[in-house]
Amino acid sequence: MHVDRLSAIAERFDGVLIDQFGVIHDGQALYPGVLAVLEALAARTVPVAVLTNSGKRAAANRDRLVRMGVPRDRFVDVVSSGEVAWRALTAMTPAPRVWAIGQSGEDYGFEGVTFVDDPHDADLVLILGSNAPATTLDEYRAQLGGLAVPAICCNPDMLMLTRHGLLPAPGAIAALYQEMGGQVTWIGKPYLAIYEDAVTLIGRPRRVLCIGDSAAHDVAGARAAGHATLLVMTGVSAGLDPASVDPQPDYWMEALTW
Repeated sequence: MHVDRLSAIAERFDGVLIDQFGVIHDGQALYPGVLAVLEALAARTVPVAVLTNSGKRAAANRDRLVRMGVPRDRFVDVVSSGEVAWRALTAMTPAPRVWAIGQSGEDYGFEGVTFVDDPHDADLVLILGSNAPATTLDEYRAQLGGLAVPAICCNPDMLMLTRHGLLPAPGAIAALYQEMGGQVTWIGKPYLAIYEDAVTLIGRPRRVLCIGDSAAHDVAGARAAGHATLLVMTGVSAGLDPASVDPQPDYWMEALTW
């Protein structure tokens, strides 16, 4: 069902889970209309959690949103796949030695985790981010060649928004490792564990709407978790025909507006 604005269906829901990249912002700036949406939901006391496939922990994503101009009181908190993965890693006994894949110069905030420089010294591969376009998938293939240790992918997204356009995201690296015979544990959308964390955070409302820009991640994951779905045709869905996406959302709109 096409809707022009969120206000047309907002009364049907008691809680909202909203994607970050491609819905709230494009990586550089907030999308027009987003602040009005968050303001209106707050005025109606509808709890909102930001649900993101980010390899960084929740605090880094929360701080980024505030720096970009989202008032802190407009959302309950952020649930990131990086946060869920960090909790799982720090609970492991014995603690694994980890070789990480990520964007050069980024701090993912995984305090307490033992990192190694040589992948052959690792007990686990941790896929936090993608260094594309500086590092190609062929170069990742060479780095991962010969490894037999399990991997955790902290961001199942296959594509990411960059100033160079859409490029391979961490999920593409994890899929490559899986194709090479590696064992991969996936954390984030569309997998269910992150939805359980997010719904608990907002008080477990009965009627939840999940808003995202990816049918493969946001729509598929929310549907599997039993929630209603709204696909926004921005981010990775920009330029797509809404009738062609799979799976189909319950609702779709051109851009998120109130």
